Amino acid sequence: MGATDRREINTTDPDTVEDQAERVIVSFRSPETDPNQTDDWWIADSEWLQENMMEYTYRRYLRWAHAGPVAVGDEWDEFVNCGCASPEDVILRVEDIESGTAIGSETTIEVVPRKTVVEDDIE
Repeated sequence: MGATDRREINTTDPDTVEDQAERVIVSFRSPETDPNQTDDWWIADSEWLQENMMEYTYRRYLRWAHAGPVAVGDEWDEFVNCGCASPEDVILRVEDIESGTAIGSETTIEVVPRKTVVEDDIE
């Protein structure tokens, strides 16, 4: 068996984070798509996937997994459980940070499709 790549586990307690942002906007896209284009999109721009990421438990997970300082442009490889043992891989990208510099227990996390962000920048 070969070595498995594992990401470092964040052990920061979100309750202890200083300078917590009021809100962080995170976009999502498929790992196979160009982050700056609106073509070649798959299921990752669907409403049901976004609904799963807006669930309280998923946003709580994000606050724990990424507690601490964040910057616009940070990207994280994640997945979303879509039920029936069918997770979807996504790349989450920090698009905006309001009133602070870190994700903590009081930070509201809003999830939007990356396609929407790119289209809004173009128009």
